[in-house]
Amino acid sequence: MLLKAVNDEGWGSGYPVTYSRSLTFVLTHDCPWHCSYCGFRTDAEGLLSEAKLERLLAEAAGQGAKEALLISGERPDSLPPIRGELERRGFSDFWDFANHVADRCAEAGFFPHGNFGRMGEGELARIRPHFVSMGMMLESAEDHLQMAPEKKAAGRVAGIKAAGRAGVAFTSGILVGWGESQTSRLKSLETLAELHAEHGQLQEILIQRYVPNEGSRWPVGKAPTLAEYEEMMMRWKEWAPGVAIQIPPNLEPRWPELLPWLDDLGGISWAKDEVNPTSPWERVEFYVEKCRDAGRELVERLPIYESHISERWLAPAWLPRGLAFRAEVTA
Repeated sequence: MLLKAVNDEGWGSGYPVTYSRSLTFVLTHDCPWHCSYCGFRTDAEGLLSEAKLERLLAEAAGQGAKEALLISGERPDSLPPIRGELERRGFSDFWDFANHVADRCAEAGFFPHGNFGRMGEGELARIRPHFVSMGMMLESAEDHLQMAPEKKAAGRVAGIKAAGRAGVAFTSGILVGWGESQTSRLKSLETLAELHAEHGQLQEILIQRYVPNEGSRWPVGKAPTLAEYEEMMMRWKEWAPGVAIQIPPNLEPRWPELLPWLDDLGGISWAKDEVNPTSPWERVEFYVEKCRDAGRELVERLPIYESHISERWLAPAWLPRGLAFRAEVTA
């Protein structure tokens, strides 16, 4: 059963918790950046092949996925090997390739959500017709250049603003547990709330715990206490009512204790978490049982939230499918 994500009053005991049944399509792990916390990037892997794309589509169909999550390193076509492969395969640039993969996912019946790092308004407008939603983590509103030397907060903020101007339904969030203070966390959430107040682009935010993977070079810090989590979530509900809070349950083992405040568990897959491969998901039934123990029902959603099913946020090709979904959940 699919239900809409919770609204500004839909949280706490008795209200549903949502998740998206998804499969991740890694367009490439190649990335020019060298962020210390990242265990995702590679230097010369190359692009997703057509044969693997077709195998993933068949797997997603067989497992009942609704969402196709398309991800990559940031600015991969700044790397000469990627540019060369794009040319050999007949693509003008990386966005041309991303649109091609998204279109194949759409043809196979899935709803594509993309996360490719920072993009400009023109780039977002170019790929918007091919995706139902996009995402990029703010991570922090403060610069920590030893941790992420190529990333600056101003650039992430600019990317989230660009999504609002381009009319792209967006997911963002903050990274916690790498050594930041609670004051820094709240400042980052307040920054996201201010960005949302300007354009309304955020449909959900993540409060994502940092878990080092093989290849990560940044040490784990102190995770937020439950009281700090509660403060963050209560402040967010004051600052941005109606924007869902997601806690990825494979990264935060205390997520059942946060059920009184959280709205969403994010993408849950039978396959590995491509970004956090050392932190596998449990079967969906496990999460269903834990939610019921807390007096809440776990229900499936799409990567486009009901709040953003409109001409403002969906391209014409996607709007009928979004409206059909709305009709289903309100019937």
